[in-house]
Amino acid sequence: MAPQCKNVARNRPGIAQLYGAAVTAIVCCLGLTLAACHSEIATSPEVHLPEGIVTHDDGRLPIEKLFAAYLGLVDRGWHLDVIAESQPAGTAAPLPIIALRSPRPGTAVWILSGIHGEEPAGPNAIAAAVEDLAGLGERMPVVLVPLSNPQGYVRNWRYLNTPEYSETIEGESVGDSSHLLPESEDSGMPRAAAASSPEADALTRYLVRLAESYPPRYSIDLHEDDYIAEGYVYSQSELGVNDHFAIEAIKVLGENGIPIKLAGQTRFGEDIVGGIIGPVNDSSIDELIEARKIVLDGRIQAGPAARTVLVFETPAKDVELAQRTAAHVALLRRLAALIASEPGSTPPP
Repeated sequence: MAPQCKNVARNRPGIAQLYGAAVTAIVCCLGLTLAACHSEIATSPEVHLPEGIVTHDDGRLPIEKLFAAYLGLVDRGWHLDVIAESQPAGTAAPLPIIALRSPRPGTAVWILSGIHGEEPAGPNAIAAAVEDLAGLGERMPVVLVPLSNPQGYVRNWRYLNTPEYSETIEGESVGDSSHLLPESEDSGMPRAAAASSPEADALTRYLVRLAESYPPRYSIDLHEDDYIAEGYVYSQSELGVNDHFAIEAIKVLGENGIPIKLAGQTRFGEDIVGGIIGPVNDSSIDELIEARKIVLDGRIQAGPAARTVLVFETPAKDVELAQRTAAHVALLRRLAALIASEPGSTPPP
C-alpha cells in the first residue's frame, strides 16, 4: 500500500480436486471464448499459461494451481476477462492478468490481490476461499482480480522491474494509478503524464470501465509487508478509521494470530488508530477505486467512488506463510459474511 507513495504503492471441499486437475483446467481454458463479456470491456479471447513455468519455492502454490482454482468460477457461470498479457523485461513468456465477474452486474464487491509479487498470502487465500466467494457472488455482484502481478508472483519480485522496494529505484507497480488521479481536488491534470507500465495502464483502465456496470460499493485489497512485525489496515474511504468493516477486520486478524499495531505510526509516518490508517494519497489502485474524480484521456470524469476501501497489510517478517494465508482466508470469509448480511445484498429473484 504505502510504498506506492514512496515510488511516485484450510482449503474448502473440492479445492483439492481442483488443484489435482490444474493442468487439465488450464488446458481446457485455452481457447475459451469470452462471448459473455461486457462489450465495452477489452478482453482477450484466450487464457495462455506457457509450459515449464517455475514458481518461486517458498511454500506458495504454483501458478498453475492458482489458475485452476480461480478458473473453477467459470464453471459457476462467472465471466472471465483477460486484462493484459504481462511480459516485462527479463521474462521469457507472457503471463495473463485476469479478472472474474459474477454473472449478475450491479453494485459490487471488488477483491484484489497479488499487486506485489513477493506477497503470496493473498493470492493463495483467494484460491482456498473460492467456494466462499462463489457463494457471495450468488447474493450480490463480485469482481475478483486475484493475481494482479503474475510475473512478480512466480519470480518473487515486488515490482515489474525490480525485486524489492527501494528508496532509489522507481518501482513499476501494476497498481500505479498516478496517470488517472488528479494533481489536486480542482485540477484537470493527472499526477503523471502516462502510466508507469503497460500493465498499470491496462489494469486501471479496465477497472474504470468495469465500474460502469459493476460499480464498487466495497473494495478489499490483500497485501503483506516484509518490513513490519505488526499489521494494520488502510481504510481509504470517507469513513476512515470509523469504518466498521475495518474495525471487524482488525479483530479477525488478531483472532488468527496476526500481531496488530494498534497505535503510533507506520514506517511511512502515517497515524494508526486502533490498527487502522485513514485515507492517504499514495497513487495506488485503492486510491483510484475510492476517487470521486479522475482524469481520463485529458478530461475530468466521475471516479469509481467506492464507499468502503480496505487495504490489508499483514506482517511477513516473522509469520509463516501458512499462517498468513489462513488469516487472509478467515478475513475473506468474515467480510464476505458481513457484506452478504448488509441491506440490499439479497439473492436475485
